[in-house]
Amino acid sequence: MTMYLHQANYSLTSMKGLVSNPQNRKEIVSKAFEAAGGRLIDAWMAFGEYDVVVISEFPSDVDAAALAMSIGSSGSLTNLKTTVLISMDDAVRAMKKAADITGAYTPPS
Repeated sequence: MTMYLHQANYSLTSMKGLVSNPQNRKEIVSKAFEAAGGRLIDAWMAFGEYDVVVISEFPSDVDAAALAMSIGSSGSLTNLKTTVLISMDDAVRAMKKAADITGAYTPPS
């Protein structure tokens, strides 16, 4: 299965809800990941650009996109970003392939 990095910010309404009713959203949100055919591996609150960071796995990009659309359409999150992750072994294979095809691309001049 493919791994994904999800990053998002809580909407103002959602953050107000969490402050007035503190809760671990990981257990609640994991059900949505499962309904979309994936698995929430772990989740964190974060300082900085994003409030929430999640690592998940899905059988396809379509399944991951469906989850992002479903949660995004709820209005509870903003700046939702999903990044496909590849293993280091796949990265090395990509590096080797890049070496093989170097020179096939001609930059604009």
